[in-house]
Formats: sequence, structure tokens, C-alpha cells
Amino acid sequence: MENKVIKNDKYVKVSESALLSLVSSKLKERILFPEKVETAKKFLNNLHFKSLVKKV
Repeated sequence: MENKVIKNDKYVKVSESALLSLVSSKLKERILFPEKVETAKKFLNNLHFKSLVKKV
């Protein structure tokens, strides 16, 4: 069985700001690096803060 390859040489000119807007709308609400997000969450959950108020 042969696969037909369709070549599409049509290009659209888009400004950089419009392209960035389109890309950001597609990536909205997505987590691009889930492993790094989980690592950061674990790190932040294990932090303990000390009070900076000095006792007089």
C-alpha cells in the first residue's frame, strides 16, 4: 500500500506579534513541563520559614 504525500507550498505572512498571540492562545492552560512543575511543588511544600522579627 502506497501513501500519497501531498505537498502544500502555501505560506501565510503573519506579523511576529500576531504569531505569538496565536501560539499563546493555543498553549493557554497547558502545562508544558509537568515533571518540573511537580518537582517545584514538592520543593515548595517542604520549605519552612523563620520569622524575621527580632526579639528585643
